[in-house]
Amino acid sequence: MRITLKQLSIFEAVARSGQVARAADMMNLSAPAASMALSELEKQLDARLFERVGNRLRLNSQGSLLLPLATEALQKVEQIEHLFSSPEAELSGTLNVSASSTIGNYLMAKSAVAFCQQHTSAYIDLDIDNTQAVIKSVLEFRTEVGFIEGQCLDSRIKVEAWHKDNLLIFCHTAHPLAGKRVKPVELRGQPWVMREEGSGTRDYFISAANALDMQPIERFSFSTPDAIKQAVKQGAGLAVLSELTLEKELSRKELAVIEVEGLELTRQFYRIHHKSRNYTPLCDAFIAFCTNFNNLSA
Repeated sequence: MRITLKQLSIFEAVARSGQVARAADMMNLSAPAASMALSELEKQLDARLFERVGNRLRLNSQGSLLLPLATEALQKVEQIEHLFSSPEAELSGTLNVSASSTIGNYLMAKSAVAFCQQHTSAYIDLDIDNTQAVIKSVLEFRTEVGFIEGQCLDSRIKVEAWHKDNLLIFCHTAHPLAGKRVKPVELRGQPWVMREEGSGTRDYFISAANALDMQPIERFSFSTPDAIKQAVKQGAGLAVLSELTLEKELSRKELAVIEVEGLELTRQFYRIHHKSRNYTPLCDAFIAFCTNFNNLSA
């Protein structure tokens, strides 16, 4: 059996993209050449690695077994190359990063631009989604490092505290509770505009609200802070978001904050990565840069 690094690279690219043609583009190969290399790998292993679902290829059980091993082998080769390359070469290439909505839009996007301005041979491919989608991306090896607002309990993933954030309850400026400090019971029966299922903001708030028996009633659900803020401006109800997303509206007095006695809404952001995957030098540099950049910006 003679498995090549090219075959493993193509296999990993197909697993990440779900399509042979896209994998071929990532590898600067023709689609027939990529397809042939994948077929040769399956013949050598005497196993099918993918199932076709519509126009996409999805890893089957055999492919899922191979992916972490292939990724580890390719990383070892990359480490060897980095070991004997110049320091400048270590900070070049593409780094796949995933971040949940608040982190991605209000912290990570700025960090990625600033990092690439400093390291012009590096490219940060930033995917922004909710917490559960980020966790899934890390599990499927589509991203090297993830940044999330919610909890991750999967034993395959290493979770590290990264940054702290404050959530604020807010409302229309004409709301009877605007700008007031209230008891939790005073919010019972109030309609709420919530983040979607799978959102770290949503999960954290509901847990904290239930602990005080606030019984929030969901009237609307949106997947972006801008949609939630717009709904609240139209009088749709109360909402809760990171203070990072509300700075402009609060300074312009377009929205108002409600303080709730006994409600603790300071939360932890987390950095996650797959335990079987080691950080590349580029990823290490980006993590250090983001930590310093966001501390200075706070």
